[in-house]
Amino acid sequence: MKKTITGAALWLGVAAAGCEGPATPENFAGEYEEALCAWASGCSVFQARGQCRDALVWDTSGRFQYLLEAVDAGRVGFDAAAAEACLEQVSAQVCDGELLNAVLFSTGPAAAPEVCHDVFVGKVRNYDPCLNSEECAGDNAVCGFNPAGCPDNMCCAGACRVLGGPPEIGEPCTGSCGDDAFCAFDPNTGQPTVCTARRGEGKPCDDDFNACQAALYCDSSEFKCKPRGDSGASCEYSNSCAEGLECYSYPNGERSCQTLPGEGQSCSNNNYPACARYDNYCDPNGTCRKLPLPGEPCLDWNCVPYAVCATNAGSPVCVRRGSLDSDCGPSTGYTQCIGHLFCENDRCVEPDPEPVCSLPE
Repeated sequence: MKKTITGAALWLGVAAAGCEGPATPENFAGEYEEALCAWASGCSVFQARGQCRDALVWDTSGRFQYLLEAVDAGRVGFDAAAAEACLEQVSAQVCDGELLNAVLFSTGPAAAPEVCHDVFVGKVRNYDPCLNSEECAGDNAVCGFNPAGCPDNMCCAGACRVLGGPPEIGEPCTGSCGDDAFCAFDPNTGQPTVCTARRGEGKPCDDDFNACQAALYCDSSEFKCKPRGDSGASCEYSNSCAEGLECYSYPNGERSCQTLPGEGQSCSNNNYPACARYDNYCDPNGTCRKLPLPGEPCLDWNCVPYAVCATNAGSPVCVRRGSLDSDCGPSTGYTQCIGHLFCENDRCVEPDPEPVCSLPE
């Protein structure tokens, strides 16, 4: 059964494609999930957008249905410009395996591009009741809950709290500081002390590898802060390369800063990952190629992400993961269902919709 897209459910991930008209709270979930599926299917997590739309259930999440009701009640505002920027930015995300897993499954909202966090603007004041941090007004505002837990599982109201920022230079710390500082350790006790200004080029970092400024790294041979390498520069570790570059190792033992190679480009299996795309591998000739498709022999038990390696037919072969309402029973070797779907009575089905909490009074 094709899902009906409702509410502000899917502001949380990565995607492609934009709105045909201005973004609204009512259409954002559907536009976002369509964009999310354009990105995910382009990375071979799903075979097609339609399969993805059927297999993801963010749009029926009780949390996001609640958020739409909060918009209607005036507890949350909706920033259409941020919504459209969010859709634009998520469409540019790369086919990185960790990012795909975080956005699609494990993390959700926290893995979205930063602008996506500004789509819903909280209006609830500090200490007033809430059920979702997006309701709370102010930077660093969260909805705090009773640490003893909630007997109703998910619908016990908390209260909005505005958290303080990280400690600044000269303030006591336990591990983290502002961007321009690091938490220094006492050399005698090994305990954290105070936030200390990050050090510039040529300064020592033998006491802490995190002591250097953001554009620098701690050279482990000299224990001095040095500039991160640009593309083509020789390197020791990936943190010695500029942002967006990896310290790539070649069969001859050389290492240099570069972006991970794309499909069809030269690669080396001395690296993990060896290729930029989640659906690629580095073949024996040193070229990034697409992982085996359904019907093809598995490669070390690996297949494109929308398939799984199965042996029920004899030799290991790639088999499509089950789509909505497809057979996942013994006749298929208990094929895994794709996305959020699960196997019930030998059919791939959606999980039951989450309950929607009532707005706190």
